Amino acid sequence: MQNSKWGFAIVETFHLLALALLGGVVLIVDLRLLGIILKRESARVISRDLSRILLGSLVVMILSGIGLLSEEALKCYYSPAFRWKMALLAAAVAFYFTLHRRALLKTDTGTPTLWSRATAVISLTLWLGVGVAGRAIGLL
Repeated sequence: MQNSKWGFAIVETFHLLALALLGGVVLIVDLRLLGIILKRESARVISRDLSRILLGSLVVMILSGIGLLSEEALKCYYSPAFRWKMALLAAAVAFYFTLHRRALLKTDTGTPTLWSRATAVISLTLWLGVGVAGRAIGLL
């Protein structure tokens, strides 16, 4: 990418598109867990139907992030925002594939439980933190 005029911009575009897709899936599933949207649909079914998009966008986001990191390694090394982003990303992924999955399995159609609501709020907070910390990298 160092010898390319558009390389970094193209990789960053894929990174941001993957982030938008991932964020959209997380938002839909978590808003369902909160009981705000798609109340007649099962949260488990919605999550299952969107899981390929989530996993695909997560893979693209991580691979493109590695490409971006290779171009700005020193900037990221000295950036507290980058360390926050990586910590929040690890926490968000771990949370999403453990406790969040467990909440989805226990949630069906009907009134959301306190457990499902708390899970959704934590999930949204973690993923929002990843995005905000990522944006802060460019500002600092």
